[in-house]
Amino acid sequence: MIKLVKAVLMAATLGLAANASAAQYEEGKHYETIDARASKKPEVKEFFSFYCPHCNNFEPVVKELKTLLKDGVKFKKSHVDFSGPRDPEIQTILAQGYATANVLPQKDALVAAVFNHIHGKRARINELADMKDIFVSQGVSAEDFDKYYNSFSVRTMASKMKRDQEYYQQKGALKGVPTFIVNGKYRVILGADSGISDAKSMADLINYLADK
Repeated sequence: MIKLVKAVLMAATLGLAANASAAQYEEGKHYETIDARASKKPEVKEFFSFYCPHCNNFEPVVKELKTLLKDGVKFKKSHVDFSGPRDPEIQTILAQGYATANVLPQKDALVAAVFNHIHGKRARINELADMKDIFVSQGVSAEDFDKYYNSFSVRTMASKMKRDQEYYQQKGALKGVPTFIVNGKYRVILGADSGISDAKSMADLINYLADK
């Protein structure tokens, strides 16, 4: 009997917690529904650009955010081509550069190095050799860079990032960066008005949306 009472009380407590979370967030203020369908597995995807100063400044927040996500909520990044140089060849280098970093063990260091090259050193990426030099400075051999950069998996990932960008642009959900989309269905509304601006507030909302 005592076990039954405890089970009922626990269920009631969990129900109250869920209701409190739902009441805490308001659609149109904290998040926007952008698609009727959700991804099969919980995820949050950050659309970003290496040339975006806000994305660069947001990197410490993103680093902390990833540690606050619930188990099972996967964090992904997707590079866009509408920030920075208009040259499509340079944008391809940036996208494939990120995709290359994504398959290497020093991924985080490589991403940080590209951001630092552009925003810290105030340098530009004018050709593929510039991206390769950044990777080599982080311990990736020139041969490995060429192999991975030109690999089918990296080119496929870069193509998918472009398709995802176009899809969410058509939905009106991707107008600038950084933009965070949860489960392919909800866009996080960042800023002072929503109160969603630091890692903790973002993680709380993302974890809530991931379970919706």
